[in-house]
Amino acid sequence: MHPGNPSWELFDGQAPIFERRAGLPVQCCRDIAEAISETGDVQPGDLIVEIGPGTGQVGQWLAESARYTGLDLSAGMLQQFHHRLVSGAGNHALIRADCNQSWPLAAGSARVVFSSRAMHLLNHEHVALEIFRIAAPGGATLVLGRVERTSDSIRTRMAHEMIERLRRHGFHGRRGERQNQKLIEACCQKGARRLAPIPVASWKVSTSPRQSLDSWRCLKGLGGIPVPIETRDEILNELAAWAKEEFGGLDRESESKETYVLTPLRLAASF
Repeated sequence: MHPGNPSWELFDGQAPIFERRAGLPVQCCRDIAEAISETGDVQPGDLIVEIGPGTGQVGQWLAESARYTGLDLSAGMLQQFHHRLVSGAGNHALIRADCNQSWPLAAGSARVVFSSRAMHLLNHEHVALEIFRIAAPGGATLVLGRVERTSDSIRTRMAHEMIERLRRHGFHGRRGERQNQKLIEACCQKGARRLAPIPVASWKVSTSPRQSLDSWRCLKGLGGIPVPIETRDEILNELAAWAKEEFGGLDRESESKETYVLTPLRLAASF
C-alpha cells in the first residue's frame, strides 16, 4: 500500500451505510452515467474504467451501456456493488485493487476513466501516469465528478471546521478539490486538454449540524484519514460545541442547493 493511502478498513466499515450518509439521488446517477458516455463519445465495445466506484451508484448504469471495470480498495464496497448489478450481463468486472499501485488493466484499453469520490485519496502523479498508460491510443477522456455545495451551507461549514479541528490536533485531512486540481494539472502537463465543466443535476437538501456529526460518528476515521477513536470523539465533541453556538443549536435545519458537476479532460490521441 502506498504511504498515506487510507486503509481499506476505513471504507469496508462505511459500505453498509455509505449511501445513507453520502448517497446521490437515483435519477442523478443515471444522468451522470449518460453524461459520461456522451462526453467520452463511448461506442459499443468501448471500455469505461471507474476508480473507486464504491457501492456502484453510478457504475451500475455505466455497466449497462458499455464494457465496464471498477477498481476499488474496499472489498466491502465492491460486495455492495455486486448486489445491484444485472447478473449475466457479462460486460463488467469489479476488481479489488490499490490504485496507488499499478492498475490491473492493459495499456491502451480505456476510452473513459471516471472517478467521483476517490481520486483525491490517491497519489496524483502515479494516477496521471496510469491514466495515460491505459488511455486508448485513438483518444480517451478523463472525467472527474463532484458534488458542489454553496459556501454557506451547513455541510460545507461543518466540513471546513472539521478539517481545521483535525489540523489543530496534528492531523491533515484530505481536501478533495485541492487534490483533484493537482491531478488535473499533472494531466494537462502531459498534454490533456480541460473541457468546460458539465453541471449534471441540482437538488435541494435540508440539513442540520447533528446530521453531519452523526454521519462522522459512524466512521472509523475522519477527513478521509485514519484517526484514533479517542481523538475523533474529542474533535466531534469540539465541533458539537462550536456548531451549537454558531448555528443556534444542533438540530436547527437550513436548506441549501447541491449540484453534481463533471470536469472532463480530453487526453491527446497517440497513433
